[in-house]
Amino acid sequence: MESQSKICQNCKLEFIIEPEDFSFYEKMKVPPPTFCPNCRLQRRMSWRNDWHLFKKTNSLSGKKIFSLFPEESPVKIYDRDYWISDDWDPTIYGKDYDFSRTFFEQFKELLHTVPLPAHSMVYVTNCEYCTNANNIKGCYLVRGASFTEDSAYLIWDQESKECLDSHMTSKCELSYGNVDTVSCYKTFFSVDCESCQDTILCKDCVGCNSCIGSVGLRNKSYYIFNQPYTKEDYLIKLAELNIGSQIKFSELKNKSYANWLKYPVKYIHDRQNNNVLGDYIYESKNALNCFRVRGVEDSKFIQNILTGPVKDCYDYANYGDNVELIYESLVVGSGMSNIKFSTQVVQNGKNLTYCIFCFPSCSNLFGCISLRKKEYCILNKQYTKEEYEELIPKIIEHMKTTSEYGEFFPSSLSPWPYQATAAYEFFPLEEETAKKQGFLWYPTLSQDYKITLKNIEIPDDIQDVDKNILNEIIECAHQGNCQHECVGAFRVIEKEVDFCKRMNIPLPRLCPNCRHYGRLELRNPPHFYHRKCMHDGCTNEFETSYAPDRPEIVYCEKCYQQEVY
Repeated sequence: MESQSKICQNCKLEFIIEPEDFSFYEKMKVPPPTFCPNCRLQRRMSWRNDWHLFKKTNSLSGKKIFSLFPEESPVKIYDRDYWISDDWDPTIYGKDYDFSRTFFEQFKELLHTVPLPAHSMVYVTNCEYCTNANNIKGCYLVRGASFTEDSAYLIWDQESKECLDSHMTSKCELSYGNVDTVSCYKTFFSVDCESCQDTILCKDCVGCNSCIGSVGLRNKSYYIFNQPYTKEDYLIKLAELNIGSQIKFSELKNKSYANWLKYPVKYIHDRQNNNVLGDYIYESKNALNCFRVRGVEDSKFIQNILTGPVKDCYDYANYGDNVELIYESLVVGSGMSNIKFSTQVVQNGKNLTYCIFCFPSCSNLFGCISLRKKEYCILNKQYTKEEYEELIPKIIEHMKTTSEYGEFFPSSLSPWPYQATAAYEFFPLEEETAKKQGFLWYPTLSQDYKITLKNIEIPDDIQDVDKNILNEIIECAHQGNCQHECVGAFRVIEKEVDFCKRMNIPLPRLCPNCRHYGRLELRNPPHFYHRKCMHDGCTNEFETSYAPDRPEIVYCEKCYQQEVY
């Protein structure tokens, strides 16, 4: 079969379906997509709330509880401990399939009837205001994490301890303010670093110790702005910098960012791969158009999968861990197989289609919600194996006549407004534009905080901050005048104050939302561009997530390897 050019039914742009794509669709018994890869990702991510927390009424108790879903969302919720228990039966909401109506009409009614869990967490201990996490303990406002301990304000972390205010981190300890760091210790405000210790405001450094404001170093110690120092002179200079002062830290940050731009970057963040395309790809093979993945093989259009093995999957985001044959789905993991058009289905299941929050050990379900250890159900109604296998082909044929089968859930059915979803981070839109494109947008309840401490009243030096600040409602420096979902005010917690004092780094001046969006600016987006190496005389070309209008000097791998120290 040859490559075919298609026009996206959503954005009307051209996209290509390759021969290997057709082979995968045939294996999954699905028609080829009618949305381009970017529109498929945007639609899928409009069903993902990565880190927002709301208060919503518990449909069982009538009390307000913290939840992934805002009060304004039409879905119903139970406290997760009750939801996962055997004290209620989701099959009581089961309904017959009505061939006179569209599938998505019927699914919408079910979605607004069957209770969902208030949050998505398993195996957590002593964790406040966390979500989308498993096996974490002693954490505060940690989201999208696994095996994280004694940390706060982390989003997308694995196996870190005593870390704060960071994004895309793994196996770090006693670190703060980082983006995309792995196995780092006492590393602060650094980006794309691995196996570093006592580093401050460094980028793309590996195996480095005691470095400041440097970029592209390998196994170096006592460097400041890429210049070597003796240990004695370095310690003197570090004391002079006094980054515990917010004023001096801001000056150092600006100088560091300027220094970063003087040195080339590699067109891709990767390691130990074979035939890959995308960014933040590690230990993968034949992984194309992928973003932030590890252990992925023979797959395409994959995002946020850091636990392999993951094999033979397309258009799939979040989780992983021994899965195969996943298509147009997200939050799927731990032994799942043959999953199509589903979300939040995990733990040893197979053959699920158009399902939401069905786990553990579910198989052979179609259009089901909140089922546990069930099989042969359609729209939450129980069938025999024979009845199920006779009815499913008829439903699929019906959905093909309504142009529904083969597409992920419409964004208009999402339980979240667009601005609270991961799609907003990857594809930021203004309200009117989002609505015109068919995405939900509605305001969620905001708090009217009474500020007790102006931002300028925070002591400049962290050592001058006392514990009384724990009682204050602090003004965010942005004062709501940004596009970062600024809440205008914030508190600091004791863990945070103690950490900053201990490490001699300044307290934050921004609310957690604004800090997160600031870190997103240090992470490449999942959009790829065809570019040429910027090294003089080099003719190599590549696909990269560095947009052509960005200020970085972008090199191919060969030229980059010649430049790093």
